[in-house]
Amino acid sequence: MDRLEQIQQTLGEVDGRVPDAFRVALGLGNRVSPTPAPGDDDDVADFVASLVQPQLATTESSDDRDPAKEPDADAPDLKIDLGSCYVPLHDHDAHFCHADAGVFGVADGVGQYMDDGVDAGAFSRGLMLSASAEVAGTEPVGTPVYPYSLLEKAYEKTAASGSPGASTAVIMSLIGNSLEWAYVGDSTFAVIRDGKIVFRSTPQQHLTRASRAKLRFASTPARRKQHLFSFNDPPFQLSAEAERSDRVADAHVGQVAVRAGDVVVLGTDGLFDNVLDEQLERAVQMGRKLGFSPKNMADIVAGVAYERSMQPSSKKLRRGKPDDITVLVAFIVESDS
Repeated sequence: MDRLEQIQQTLGEVDGRVPDAFRVALGLGNRVSPTPAPGDDDDVADFVASLVQPQLATTESSDDRDPAKEPDADAPDLKIDLGSCYVPLHDHDAHFCHADAGVFGVADGVGQYMDDGVDAGAFSRGLMLSASAEVAGTEPVGTPVYPYSLLEKAYEKTAASGSPGASTAVIMSLIGNSLEWAYVGDSTFAVIRDGKIVFRSTPQQHLTRASRAKLRFASTPARRKQHLFSFNDPPFQLSAEAERSDRVADAHVGQVAVRAGDVVVLGTDGLFDNVLDEQLERAVQMGRKLGFSPKNMADIVAGVAYERSMQPSSKKLRRGKPDDITVLVAFIVESDS
């Protein structure tokens, strides 16, 4: 668990290196550093512009960003560097990271169970503890860990323990040059390449009739995505109570080809309900250019999500929804780096 003081310290360190640039680029009004000296505003604006300028199209082919492209058999072996940040509100989120095994995941306990006097974070913690223990016990070392199988085992163990409540869950694993996943519910991940999201998961929700109608009449895929991230319909969830639980078999399962330099951001809805796609892209692009570690970047993204969660509520602008915030950042790097 990360205290807000730690995130503010990271923001302060970044602010000392690049006065105001990060916050200006991300559209956050509050300042961390003292007011700039006369004339410094122009320097800040120029620096921000240089960081967020479009990538030169001449340096990549049209299919370099195609996430559906098969992994290159001649590509170097890959590994992941991981960082995480957790800003609790109700303390219902949980996560785990095993960088050596290339496996990581998040879970978000369903808050409605609080109304029944239940620890709404118990099932999410059970899922992630069980998954983490399963990965740690995998032998021989280096054996691929498949997300669906891991989610299934973690669910069975957690349900058998009688843990109360319910939870969403996402488990991801780097296997060769592919990033594989299995998820149930509305925790979300994005794969970012050259500063742009090239793949993003779609939340699983039990849609009401009104929500289904909105999707049916959405004019474009972008509008459909906007609708999905604005719905308050209940997410798919796993629970020990069969009558209140979806099944692991309902999980979305898939994979995407990745390459060195890609950044994966995985988070609970406390992140993705409060941060716009373009803000996430800018944060990652700037962080990479400034040499941030995965932990630094997770702190920054969580800090942005926290600040926006405290702003006036707006579904259109995706902000103003206080919640637990969990952010995992994975850098895809060459194994010999």
